[in-house]
Amino acid sequence: MDAEHAAAQRKLEWLGAELDNELVERRRRRDWDRRRALTLQLATVSLSALVTVLLGLKVGEPLASELADVALACGALVTVLAAWAAFFGYRTLWIQRSDTVHRLTSLRRRLALMKAEYGDAVPVPEQVGLLVDEYQRILEDDHDSWVRLRRNSGGDLAN
Repeated sequence: MDAEHAAAQRKLEWLGAELDNELVERRRRRDWDRRRALTLQLATVSLSALVTVLLGLKVGEPLASELADVALACGALVTVLAAWAAFFGYRTLWIQRSDTVHRLTSLRRRLALMKAEYGDAVPVPEQVGLLVDEYQRILEDDHDSWVRLRRNSGGDLAN
């Protein structure tokens, strides 16, 4: 085996390990963003419904006044939660991270196929190079999407 093919073999092993690690982290982030997006959406909808119910209840004083105060507080909380969701963009992050996980998984499958095709033989260095380039492109696209989201939402780029 010449040096070029040995380097391709090492790159292939490196890429496999990198993809495995990256997929674990990206899936964790995707799932966290999904839970956060759904939690905020459910809380906002539930509190909005509660405000409607509290304001529609037919009760006498002083309970009517107390229920109106609770409805006012719930309405304010809905506003805060909606602003939080818009500022941090969890739903958009969830979608973006889902796309990145999909692309990384697809690349992982192509890598596994290449390993299956070659078995113990050494892969063609150019093919390995193309997979490494695609891996870098996926990570760059993910980062660029994140930066665009943060700029568009007014979020802090230090996050």
